[in-house]
Amino acid sequence: MALLLAAALLVGGIGVIFLGKLGVTDAVVVSADDYQELERYRKTYKKLDTIKNYVEHTFYIDVDEADLLDGAYRGLMSGLDDPYSAYYNAEEFAEMMSSLTGEYSGVGMTFYGNEDGVLEVVKVFKESPAQKAGMQPGDIILAVDGVQFAGTQSSEAAEKIRGEAGTSVTLTYSRGGVQADVTIVRAKLNAETVDYSMLEDNIGYIIIDQFESKTDKEFEAALNDLTAQGAKGLVIDLRNNGGGLVAQSRNIADMLMGKGTLVYTEDHNKKKEYMTTEEGRTALPYVVLVNEYTASASEILCAGIQDNKEGTIVGTVTYGKGIIQGFWDIGTDGSAIKLTYQQYFSPSGKQIHKLGITPDYIVELVDGDPTDYQLQKALEVLKK
Repeated sequence: MALLLAAALLVGGIGVIFLGKLGVTDAVVVSADDYQELERYRKTYKKLDTIKNYVEHTFYIDVDEADLLDGAYRGLMSGLDDPYSAYYNAEEFAEMMSSLTGEYSGVGMTFYGNEDGVLEVVKVFKESPAQKAGMQPGDIILAVDGVQFAGTQSSEAAEKIRGEAGTSVTLTYSRGGVQADVTIVRAKLNAETVDYSMLEDNIGYIIIDQFESKTDKEFEAALNDLTAQGAKGLVIDLRNNGGGLVAQSRNIADMLMGKGTLVYTEDHNKKKEYMTTEEGRTALPYVVLVNEYTASASEILCAGIQDNKEGTIVGTVTYGKGIIQGFWDIGTDGSAIKLTYQQYFSPSGKQIHKLGITPDYIVELVDGDPTDYQLQKALEVLKK
């Protein structure tokens, strides 16, 4: 006899009886709430299950169920049309977490999906495999080992570029409209994120490449050393700094600001949370350099400095990434998602995302001219 599904609500809607073949021996009782949840799952995922069934039984070669499900999870996240939200399987998530410590294997460069929908290199780290291979800021990454990536797939491209030290990866890139391939041997990277020196007239110069787990300690050491050397002012260079750990940005703000509000966040329910700084501002006057590649945690630092009138911002309008991502474990297998869940605003309520920070002094660099006019302006401001 054909399978017959019959459902009968119990008195008062307490439960539902499912009958398989006719008879009560196959009956299963579930609550009305559970039945509604089952119905929701059926309506939501029936099409996915149908597609999966077709693929497994009709596709011309055998497929791995785990790969299919990984693809489904990635597809769900891509439906957000948010380049910063992503799904990570267990291996990818472990690599992502290790990269935030500043200790990982890769080629030593950062990139982002620009407004043209392509992956643009922002920074190439000193003495890194990428620099030795000739990669430059502004290069457009078209493919990794032959796999093409769009600007919305920066996370996926980064994971494919990372890998075990000693192995190689081939990048297809475009520079000035000319396409080329370069093969780079990955290496173990443990680069310091802060570099500093003393300029003329006892002006300290601190470059922060990105915000990683030890950046605050490195910055504090640089600040203390320059102060001990007799620095009369500081230039803090955040150009090409794409961000990183927000907590590190806040820790550095403690050394550059008095007690106050750095930024505040707002979620989809319009609930506000304020990120504050503690008293601990350096006595030295300072100028912060920014450009169109200054993003995320760097913009948070600039927003607090500018709105609280703690320092001067010089350069060009920043990138405009004023949103927060968090990581959530989604199972016992080590997989996770990264999801945008809040937006940043400056202390005075200015939107950062997609608008960026407008410097106090807008100074452009000139193509083909090696003069650093932005640094010159910073020194001029400090001398006044």
